[in-house]
Amino acid sequence: MKKLLAIIILCLGSLTASAQQKEITVEGVGVTKKIEATGNETIKVEGTNNKVTIIGACNAIKVEGVDNVVTVDDVKSISVEGTGNKVNYKKTSAADGKVTTAVAGVNNKITKI
Repeated sequence: MKKLLAIIILCLGSLTASAQQKEITVEGVGVTKKIEATGNETIKVEGTNNKVTIIGACNAIKVEGVDNVVTVDDVKSISVEGTGNKVNYKKTSAADGKVTTAVAGVNNKITKI
């Protein structure tokens, strides 16, 4: 009985953890999208010439592709791969006050606005 209870608790714990982290993916060519974020999302933008506006706070932004533009109110981590991608952020709610960044490719920019 104790073993069954332990298994149930572990399963419920993993369901709760996965429910807290949400991944939203925007992919394609020339997609324009507005996303309302609540703070626990990872938002992925993949493709070419996409324009994404994120209202609110998100945990992370991952951009892969060419000439994508992402604007966000509040983000903790930004990674960009490809060519000519731009991520503009207004602020970060990271504990140390700094956005964690990773950039690979050519002419990619992360800018605080």
